[in-house]
Amino acid sequence: MNEHTRTNTDHSNIGASVKVKDGMTKSAHQGIDAVSDAAHPTIDRAASGAHRAVESADDMVNHAAEAIDKAGVKGEELVAASTTYMRDHPLLTLSIAVGAGYLLSRLLASR
Repeated sequence: MNEHTRTNTDHSNIGASVKVKDGMTKSAHQGIDAVSDAAHPTIDRAASGAHRAVESADDMVNHAAEAIDKAGVKGEELVAASTTYMRDHPLLTLSIAVGAGYLLSRLLASR
């Protein structure tokens, strides 16, 4: 009879262990779900902020590209206008070039 009683006691301990394990597992899952639920709003806010930052950076890059394009066009227009002026007034252009060369040589020679 001792063996039969011992077997029943062993089975009851196994059942209790399973209940404790199941309770711990359920509690762990509930804890993970609670943390996950709490983290979602924070993650969503961070993702939203990151999207806004990328959009803002994209806008700044687009504005900078437009400004560079406009400056490039203005520079090209200035070169074209200067070239046209030099072709229309060759003697004046040559005189200015000689005068600038003379002034530069005097400034550099004095040092």
